[in-house]
Amino acid sequence: MNRIRSNNWQLSLMILCLTLPLAGCGVLAHSLYVIKGNKVKPVYDGLRDQRVAVICMASSPAAGPNSPSGMIAREVSNILTQHVDGIKLVRQDEIADWIDRNHWDELDYLELGRGLKADRVIALDMESFRLREGKTLFKGRSTVTTTVYDLTTDKSIAYQATAHDFMFPQNGARHSTEATEASFRRMYVRALGRHLAKAFYTYDLQEDFAYDATAIGR
Repeated sequence: MNRIRSNNWQLSLMILCLTLPLAGCGVLAHSLYVIKGNKVKPVYDGLRDQRVAVICMASSPAAGPNSPSGMIAREVSNILTQHVDGIKLVRQDEIADWIDRNHWDELDYLELGRGLKADRVIALDMESFRLREGKTLFKGRSTVTTTVYDLTTDKSIAYQATAHDFMFPQNGARHSTEATEASFRRMYVRALGRHLAKAFYTYDLQEDFAYDATAIGR
């Protein structure tokens, strides 16, 4: 009986090996995706087990935890906490308190990092931020430059990239009868925060597909 089972297993394996080339690369690629997924590695992988301060600065004078810049910094921090092993995020209120007490000039991120005893500072410089496309349509657009400062080495800038004109929704727009400006702002900040944060952790490329629909449906 065992010999029969062994022969059947060998025959099945032989048939599989013979039929895969006939089926083409698609079947093999799909099988590998099911097993491994389509993972995208982080562009910068230096945040694990580090004390990290995330700060977002905008050209607009508006500041504070409920301003767009404050909301973006908080969203990026929350995402990194969920996805980066061992990361220790400096609390946003701790950053705000240090800035108030030290009259920071909003330019020297290394000074900020040293003052907060951080290993890394993620500086998000927001050059533009708008939520409307015309009077009745919501469509978020912004340009943000991300810079990571490494306070543990002589080379202070470890990573830098600019998200030019990031849009949400990517396709179409949201009518003002479907959402308030406050609720759409929250949607856009979630989308922008994810876009900025995913440079620092491994994620599945499939998450990018149809993100508009899933995010708007929340």
